[in-house]
Amino acid sequence: MANTKDLVASGKSRGVIHCLTIPLHEETALLPNAAIAEVIAYKKPSPIDDAPEWFLGFIEWRDKRVPLISFEAVSGKNIELAKKNSRIAVLNTLNGNSQLPYVGILSQGIPSLAIVQEEGLSDKQDADENRPSVAAFVEVGGIEAVIPSIDEIELRLKQLNLS
Repeated sequence: MANTKDLVASGKSRGVIHCLTIPLHEETALLPNAAIAEVIAYKKPSPIDDAPEWFLGFIEWRDKRVPLISFEAVSGKNIELAKKNSRIAVLNTLNGNSQLPYVGILSQGIPSLAIVQEEGLSDKQDADENRPSVAAFVEVGGIEAVIPSIDEIELRLKQLNLS
C-alpha cells in the first residue's frame, strides 16, 4: 500500500494537508483539495445502457461530459441513490488523459473543508482487496475515512469504453 501521507501530499503545505471530507452513505471520503475541481449541486445524469451499477451516467459540467459514479458501489458496497441534499464532487483525474480529465463522485451531503496536520493522519488499516477503489482507510481527528483511489476509478472507467 502506498504511504497514506503520499496519497494526500498534493494538498500539503508545511505539514498541513488541505482536504475535503465528502460524506458518503455509511462513510466519509477524504481527498486533498488539489484533487477536487469543484463541488456542484446534484444533476441527474444521462444513463448509459448496459453500464455497471456503479456508473450512474454522464453529467454536463463546464461544457464537458463527465462520468458520474457511486463511490460506494465502485468500491464494493451497496449503491446509494441521490438524496435531497446530494452534491457532486468533480475530481481531477491524475494521468493526463484528455478523454477523461474529470470524474464525478456522488456525495450524500455537502463536502466540508478539513485542515489535517500530517502527524494527525494515521493508517487505520490496509486497503481491502474487496474494496478495489479504496487506496487507504485512515483516521483523522477521531474520524474514520476512506481515501479513494482515483487511478483505479479512472482505469475502471476507461475499461468501459464509454467515449
